[in-house]
Formats: sequence, structure tokens, C-alpha cells
Amino acid sequence: MVDIFENDIKQRTINDSIHSHIRITALENEILKTPAMNRLHNIRSLALANLVFPGATGTRFAHSVGTMHLASKITIQILSSINRRGLYGKLFPGLNNGSDQLRILQATRLAALLHDVGHGPFSHTTENFMLALIRKDNIEYGEYKKLFHQERSETRNYVHEYYSIRIIEKLFEIEGIRNNDLSISPDDVTCLLARSDSKSEIFSTQETVDLFRKIISSEIDADRMDYIMRDSTYTGARFGNVDYERLISCMEVFETSNRSYEIAFNEKALGTIEAFIDSRYKNYKWVVRHHLMVSFDQLIRYGIYDLINTSDLDLSEFHWSEYMKGKMTDSTINSMILENAVEENTICRSLIDRRYAPTSLFKGRNEKYVKFEKEINDASGISGGEKSAISAISSYIQKINAALVDPEIDDGIPRIIVRGKPAIILASTSGPTPFSEESRANGIYIFDDSRLRKMEEISSYFKSLNNEWTNFRPYYISFLVPGETKDRYLKDGFFDEVWLSLIHEITKQES
Repeated sequence: MVDIFENDIKQRTINDSIHSHIRITALENEILKTPAMNRLHNIRSLALANLVFPGATGTRFAHSVGTMHLASKITIQILSSINRRGLYGKLFPGLNNGSDQLRILQATRLAALLHDVGHGPFSHTTENFMLALIRKDNIEYGEYKKLFHQERSETRNYVHEYYSIRIIEKLFEIEGIRNNDLSISPDDVTCLLARSDSKSEIFSTQETVDLFRKIISSEIDADRMDYIMRDSTYTGARFGNVDYERLISCMEVFETSNRSYEIAFNEKALGTIEAFIDSRYKNYKWVVRHHLMVSFDQLIRYGIYDLINTSDLDLSEFHWSEYMKGKMTDSTINSMILENAVEENTICRSLIDRRYAPTSLFKGRNEKYVKFEKEINDASGISGGEKSAISAISSYIQKINAALVDPEIDDGIPRIIVRGKPAIILASTSGPTPFSEESRANGIYIFDDSRLRKMEEISSYFKSLNNEWTNFRPYYISFLVPGETKDRYLKDGFFDEVWLSLIHEITKQES
């Protein structure tokens, strides 16, 4: 077994609320001291989830350390499997099957530790502003597309991963990090986060880098394992009770017929895998896509947009070089929100005074969705039922959110007039289910003896969970009325008027 701490004279340990004692190497300790990493103490993993789940205050710093801890365990298991199967020479040509294993382990641990160092304030909530910023620079945007392949980067936002890579490159210019004992280079770390070809001396072949990227980014990886445990604990939702040690111990590396390599799981772990998938589903359903979570995410986005539009905040402050200095955190935005939370600023006021918070048109799975879609189809004369209505709604949501993609659009906050008041519309579409065909591109592989099969071939539960998600609509709509408390406009008929006005707006664009 590879022991990265064997020659570590000075013990360094972090006491984590999820994994208990996590040991760190001297190199990791140097990185943890930097402003870029310490900034993550002030970036909440679940954005404004604490407004819905008061205990949801976990940080990107704690998650990063936890991900590194789990990635270390997975890497040791994978290296053991590679050696048992005689694959080391194929995967690591030119590397010593001894001392160089420590380099492999340290590089993977660093990639896991630093995978989220590029997150903006409130984590994923501000990625649209980060992407809007780098799009203004043709050179930088070209580098982004090169690292994450143009055809994919247009449909999926990889901006925080791009920021992480840029920050890692800068961190390795620091003498105490650059001149490390294992000769780890920034390319050895960043190749596991990018989607481009590898320039790493350690992960020198495409097959190798593809395999080790799965430790940090795949259907069952260190990142997901940690945040499911952490989100479950901090929200109190209690869905993350999964035997992760068993999952890891059942991992094996297989060489496929097309000469690629996959991480597969022993069939005896099938029940544990199903429990993990169930936890991911519940995390997505109960926490990430909770209707109030979605509303508050949109609210803070428009709050930031408004601050940019009024020149109280400059878009350039969302650049990765600012993050490198430890700047632009949740506290930065919160301070600005507090300063602007006056009666005239509906959005900022609503973020600190829950009496003026938005209300959702729909909550989970109920008949209101069906009614809304039917009325849209009836009003527009569209045939085709649910799909036609959802398509029209999605087009409308994309149209009204244009300012979040391009913050230079003037006064782009979506409003509809209700009783002479400009009601603000907060709407978004959800991404694909965590188990859709798109997300299962890499798949979950199960083996029995030497035969590999995909998860969906042998687990009816996996299929049923996918089918279950189709019962949930892929859009969220909420609203707030300036100057009106939530209790009042729910009682005084504002809800019905917003409902009818939205149907009119959505069908108007279709005609």
C-alpha cells in the first residue's frame, strides 16, 4: 500500500466534522496557507441554502479537504488494482513502480484539494457573471474553450474549473509550492481538472488521464461522495448514510475491448451503489432544486446584476486573479446587499427581510403544473400537450434571463405589471436529472468475475429512479411584488393576477 506520510516527520492534521482526522502533507499545508485557499472559508457550498435549511453553512474549504481525503483512498485502491492486474507499465510508461506511486497519489490529492478553488461567491450561483467576464476577452475565452473543448463548453458551464486551473498555475509560481520534494508540476494537477489533452509527465497518456479524472469527476467520485455526506449532515435532510468505505473497496480497473480503462464496481456492492444513487437523487430533489432555494438563487443573481448595472459593483471583480488574492467572497456580496437594502431596492431588501421574500408559483409535484401548462396550450392554440407548453415556458425563461448572461444589458430585470406595480419574475430551468443519458456518458460499470456491464442493465431500481424524475417539471417560477409583504399579496389576489399575466406573456411570444 502506498503511504504518502511514511517519511513525514511533522504531523499535520485537520479535524473535519465529516471524516474526523484528515492528515495533510507538507506541500498541501503550504497550499492551505495561501489567500486563494483561505478564501474558500468564506464561500458557502450551498449558496443561500441556509435561508431554507438554517444549518446549511458548510464551506468550499471543508468540502475541498474532504474531497482530497476520499480521493486519496480511491487512488490507493485504484493503484492496488492496477498493480494486481499488471497494468502499471501500460498506464505509466517510464515511471517507477515504487517511488513514482507517491507522485501519482500526491498529484491526485492536489487536484481534489484544488478542484473548487475557482468558485465564485455563493458557489455555482455566480458562474454566469464569471463566464460573461471572460467572454469579453477573446484570448482568455479562447483558452477556456481549448481547455474544455469548444463543442462542450458551449452547452455546459466549466468556468469555475477554468478558474481553478488558472489559480493552480499561479500557486505553483510560489517557491515553497513549486520546489516540492516529489517534483509535482502544475500540469500534473490541472490535467485532472481540464477536458483537453494532458501535458503531464505523470499522467502522460490519454488513457491514463481519462482514468484518473474519474476519481474526481464521474458518476461515483470523491467530489460527489463528500458533498452528499456533507450536504446531508448540514441540511439535516438525512439522505447521505452510505457505506463509502465499501464503495471504494469494491473498485477495480478494467481494460475494455477498445483499449480504454474503466473504474468498475464488484457486483456485491450493487446495493451500496443503489443507496448512493438514491442519496444523490434525494440531494438533488430535496435540497438543490428546492423551490425556495431556486428562488433565492435567482434573487441573489439579480441582486448582483443590479449592483453591476448601477456601477456599485464592477464585473471585473469576478476575475480569477481577484480570487487568487483572496478577494470576492460571500461576505463581499452580503455587505453590498446590506448597504443597498433600502425600501426602493426591492431585490436587496427581499434578501434580508423575509417578509418581502418571493413566493413560488409551484411547489414540487402538484396539479398546478398541469393546469398552468394546459392554460398555456389553450391560450396559444398549441397542440402537443405537456412538451409544447414546457418548450414555450423554457423559451420565455431564456428570454427574460438574458441580462444574467450579458450583465451589460441595461435594466434587464424581468417584470410584469400587476395592479400598477412592476412584479419581479424569478424563473429558471433545471438541468437534466443526475441520471439522464447525458450525465451517464461515462456510465457506472459493474463486474462479476471478468464481465463488465452497465448499471442500467442489471438494476431495475436505477431505471425506476430515472423514470421518477420525469414526473418533475424542469422549470421553476416565483415572483415578488415591490412594497408588498408576502402574506399580503398571497391573500389579496396578486398570485392569480401574476399567473394570468405570465400565461399572456408566454403565449404572446409564441404567436
